[in-house]
Amino acid sequence: MVPPFDSDSDEREKPSWRDIDRKRDRSSHVSRDEHSRSEKSLRSTWAKEQYLKKVDKLFQGGKGSKEHKAARNAIHNNYGTSKFASSVKKYLKKYGIPDDWGTLMLLLDYKDDEVVVQVIEALKEIAPERSPVERQGFRDKLEILAITASSSPIISLAEKLSREL
Repeated sequence: MVPPFDSDSDEREKPSWRDIDRKRDRSSHVSRDEHSRSEKSLRSTWAKEQYLKKVDKLFQGGKGSKEHKAARNAIHNNYGTSKFASSVKKYLKKYGIPDDWGTLMLLLDYKDDEVVVQVIEALKEIAPERSPVERQGFRDKLEILAITASSSPIISLAEKLSREL
């Protein structure tokens, strides 16, 4: 049988909410300076990103510079215009064959057969890393090149690769 409820027996010392909060604030498990820690975390993340950008530029050599970015953008901006060939020529003279997929795909429309062969080879190397949609676009472009190119090395290479992909 349960004893009747006696309010006097339940009069133990209960801490107020203020006391509970105060004890929690003094705990060594709770951070006292959470605002400054988050700022430090953000600063360290930003510093790490800046450091990694600088390291990437160092290893890229000339291809990490603002001039390189401007030359690459000139190719993209002049695609389909009369300035495209001169933009590509300047880029190739200074930096060689580009590394990025988008620029390489544009260079498939360049008129120099030797460059187009090099571009096809470069795209072939990085195609396995690309998405299925991008590989399909490359395959379609090769099929178009096989039909429209005037150079037999380009035609044979394009036909061969379009079957392999």
